[in-house]
Amino acid sequence: MLVKQVDTSSKLTFRQKAFLGKLVDIYGESHEPVHYSTVAGKLGLSNSSAYDMLRVLEQKSMVGSEYTTPKEVAGPGRASVLFYPTSRAMEFLVRIAGEPSEQEEWENVKAGILESLRKVKTNYKELLKELSVKSPSARTPLAQCAKIVTVLLLSLKEAKHKITDNRSVSAIVKAPVSKLRMSILAGLILGLSLADHKVSHLLGNYRKYTEKYESSLKKLNKEGLVRLHRFTQDVWELLESESGE
Repeated sequence: MLVKQVDTSSKLTFRQKAFLGKLVDIYGESHEPVHYSTVAGKLGLSNSSAYDMLRVLEQKSMVGSEYTTPKEVAGPGRASVLFYPTSRAMEFLVRIAGEPSEQEEWENVKAGILESLRKVKTNYKELLKELSVKSPSARTPLAQCAKIVTVLLLSLKEAKHKITDNRSVSAIVKAPVSKLRMSILAGLILGLSLADHKVSHLLGNYRKYTEKYESSLKKLNKEGLVRLHRFTQDVWELLESESGE
């Protein structure tokens, strides 16, 4: 028996829609779940009002929550609840704002990067600068990951590493996909790039980007992870083909 899914997003009040939009803005600054007191402070509300609204939106599948224990507390500590907008919330806000959908953003980002790589071919410095500036602006986790992994791979090229000699990187790129492998890949490329002193000064903000990469990677579902992996393979193959080695 098929159960018809009810679209609760259409039942959001004007106040709930405005609150959700503000939450997305706050979340977009760090791409990390936020404490309800942070939301309350940003919106000029009491902690209890912000908390109650977040729970209402959670019931409508617009907000997700998770519990965390402060790292500085030794042993068992008091857990705090953090909130984040769900992909459903993102799609809903996109729909009412008339912006491109998550799928449209992904297709645009993917096509734009691959086309740029094909045109640039060997001189990647300007493309690297452009992507490193724009990478935080990606709205969805998949597009965010795609931009950052491209920046990291281009930084590896800029560090004058021979693509065909990076067997460890190649092995991860070509291995079956998993979130662990995609996480290791980002760390490995960053480490190799930082080893070149001429390039290390260009990597000032890239550590922040890798944190965003990890955060976005955790939010990808299986389909998104497969798309990211295939995209990474496409970028890697283009860089290999243009290396001339």
